[in-house]
Amino acid sequence: MGPIPRRLLGGVVTFAVIFNVGYVFHEILAAPLFKAGLGPGVQRAEYIVPVIALAFAVYVAMMTAAYPVVHAYFVTGRRWSKPAAGALLGLFFGVLWDSLQGGVIEYATYNVALGTMLADSAYHAVEGTVAGVLTAVFYRPRQ
Repeated sequence: MGPIPRRLLGGVVTFAVIFNVGYVFHEILAAPLFKAGLGPGVQRAEYIVPVIALAFAVYVAMMTAAYPVVHAYFVTGRRWSKPAAGALLGLFFGVLWDSLQGGVIEYATYNVALGTMLADSAYHAVEGTVAGVLTAVFYRPRQ
C-alpha cells in the first residue's frame, strides 16, 4: 500500500475513533455535566449529525495534510518519534480548533458554565492529541 492509501486509511481510522469516542464522552460520560452547565436554548433537542461528521472529516483531513510538514521538521530534522510529533500536532489542533474556539470563546459568548466549557476544552485537547498520534502512526514518508 502506497503513501496516499495508507494516509487515507489513517484518516478513516482517526475519524472513526474521535467521532465515536466523542459521542461516548459527550453523550454518556459527561452528559450530566453538559446538561447542568448549558443554559436554556444552548443545546439543540436533536443534533445535526451529518454536520458534526463533516466537521470531524475536515479536522482529520487538515491534520493529515499538515502531518508531513511536522514529520519532516520534528521526526526527520530533530529525531523525534512519530507518535511524539503527532501528539504535538494533535495538541496544537485540539487547542486551536476546539479548546479555544469551542470552549473558551463559547463561554464568553453563550449562556454556558465555565466549568463545563473547561472540561470540554480539556477533552478536546486530549482528543486532538490522540488524533495526532493516530495520524502519525499511519504516515509513511515517500522514499
